[in-house]
Amino acid sequence: MTRPALRASRDPQSFDHLPARYDRFAELVGGELRAWLTFRLPARGGRALDAGSGTGVHTALLADRFDEILAVDLSESMVGHARRGRRRGNVRYEVRDLHDLTRERDGTFDLVLCAYTLHHVPDLRTALEHLHGLIRPGGTLLVIDVVDGRREVPRSWLRAEALRTFGGDLLHRRRPAREAVELLRLQLDREWLDHQTTDRLWPPDDWDDNARAVLPGAEISPLYRARALGWRAPDRDLT
Repeated sequence: MTRPALRASRDPQSFDHLPARYDRFAELVGGELRAWLTFRLPARGGRALDAGSGTGVHTALLADRFDEILAVDLSESMVGHARRGRRRGNVRYEVRDLHDLTRERDGTFDLVLCAYTLHHVPDLRTALEHLHGLIRPGGTLLVIDVVDGRREVPRSWLRAEALRTFGGDLLHRRRPAREAVELLRLQLDREWLDHQTTDRLWPPDDWDDNARAVLPGAEISPLYRARALGWRAPDRDLT
């Protein structure tokens, strides 16, 4: 009897009620991004920051390579999920806004990773400048974000795309049938669709222009409905 009222009170923009679903979705569809990250991450490093760490899916990749990782996310339930499922001795999970990170409090980092987070902030360029300021000389910034020329993606398109993906998964045997069905159910979940339709996305060209203005010489790669950026800060003796 209380379920309709509970749903009505939830903020569809928030991930607070979606950690388990988000986590499993990221595992099922994250192969392309994992390959991109694995190719660009150093074999070993000192300090890394995962800004917008969610349930720690990508934090785990950093934990295998860096001595110390700070992972921050605005959602307490997402951070709690990460602490329960991806606890590592060299990772510190904190509930924080990425704009609260400062050199004075947190120092600088050899690597800053920000995956699928910046479309949630009000000003893309300001956010990129802030992340830029947290990188030590010679360090690396990796940013991945969703883009779309429509800015707002209709629920009808998201449903149709889920069905198209499902058909392709079965036809081309891209994943086991059980996983294909699981992914389809996640993509058609009402609350998941509610969240996705609140996203306000940057058109690809605008995203690229903002990124290049802040990070000259950045390598920008197209991923499925996304942009992936890699940038290396100048060494100290070059600045």
